Amino acid sequence: MKLYGDKRLKPITLDSKIPDERGRELPAILAGIPYDHLRIALEPECAAVYLLTKEVPSVSSSFRERFPRNEGDCYIVADLGGGTLDIAAHRINKNHKYDEIMIPDGGPSGGNNINFKFEQLLVSVSGAQAFLLFKDKNSQDYLYFMRTFEHKKCGFPGDAGKKSVTMLMPLTFAERHIEENHETLKDSVRQTSFSQSVVLIPGKITVKNSLFESFFEETLVQIEDKLVEVMERLSKRYNIKAIFCVGGFSDCKLVKERIKARFSEKHLVVIPAEANVAIMKGAIIYGRDERLIETRISKYTFGLDWNEDFDPKVHPVSKQENTDDGYMCKDIFKVIAKVNEPIPTNRPTQTFDSYVKTASQTAMEFPFYRTLTDPPPRFIDEPNCYFMGSMKVSLEDTAGGTDRFVTLKIYLGATTLRAEAIDNKGRTHRVTFLLGQTQV
Repeated sequence: MKLYGDKRLKPITLDSKIPDERGRELPAILAGIPYDHLRIALEPECAAVYLLTKEVPSVSSSFRERFPRNEGDCYIVADLGGGTLDIAAHRINKNHKYDEIMIPDGGPSGGNNINFKFEQLLVSVSGAQAFLLFKDKNSQDYLYFMRTFEHKKCGFPGDAGKKSVTMLMPLTFAERHIEENHETLKDSVRQTSFSQSVVLIPGKITVKNSLFESFFEETLVQIEDKLVEVMERLSKRYNIKAIFCVGGFSDCKLVKERIKARFSEKHLVVIPAEANVAIMKGAIIYGRDERLIETRISKYTFGLDWNEDFDPKVHPVSKQENTDDGYMCKDIFKVIAKVNEPIPTNRPTQTFDSYVKTASQTAMEFPFYRTLTDPPPRFIDEPNCYFMGSMKVSLEDTAGGTDRFVTLKIYLGATTLRAEAIDNKGRTHRVTFLLGQTQV
């Protein structure tokens, strides 16, 4: 992936190696962009910010009457993209800002699944080898063909009088088919279970509506089931008034029809005309004011590697450590925030004062950990406790002995873990980790 600056047009290369909050990979920046110029925004949040901004022209006045954004009103945002379905849910608070009310959910129910079903049909006719040759050796034709399919997918079902979907097919597909199978496309189609639903000749393919719709069915059922699951879970505590659908897959006509048919009886369903760009526009608004989201739900229990006075009645002898101030218990998992707890975004989640262990100590290290175990582990070396990363604070001035300390402020409310440490010289040290980051 490459990003370009303004006038220099110098590419910035990104290397995908860091997992995000859902475990997927995000770009690790290799080009030295300052952190204060970069933010990671969650796509459903960006879409919600856009749709709930008064200046949005595509959101009708009737929508604003039915969803006036009163305190306590709740909504769901379903981001239907190519690869995944991502769901977020928020409540409007007394400040007319937004509080997250669940950990983002979703699954691999994106629009690319429909493309894959169509490709499976082509493989059923020509075989995997012929299709892969076409895809590899005639890549431009393949991309053109799939863009054509994407256009038909988005507009399906078309006019009421049409009973089938017809697309132009590159001639090179038929050529690769004959090379590998030594028979025409028409002869190969006759041997399939869908021979009555597909007409395939060089330069053109026609698929009956019933078969074309079947490409969508599994993914649409997954989307509906996941939305129902989330709605049922949230409705026990919250009054969900609206469902916002965004992302490129939301632009598909059949997707709009199915979601509205399933949910519009009890909820306001909003699919804006610019569903595919709502996220991008919302990211711009959110980037100007991140305070729009006031609380988020912690996906993990986060902790620090910590020391405290050793108590033989409580602590195992193996964790005993001798310091200038006496015996301490090491490797304690000190909880910063627990899973499923709301975390404010506009102030530190926790603030700690950490004292040096010895009068000659010249550096202090703060290792961060995360876990999903409940209750949280007592010590950092227990199973399912994962090391996220560490920050090191230099304390080269040893004047003050063991009275020296560092004030540590930890911010978990954003899409990253951010820590600030102020040393005895008043200098501030900073570090940032992705919430799902793990170091081996």
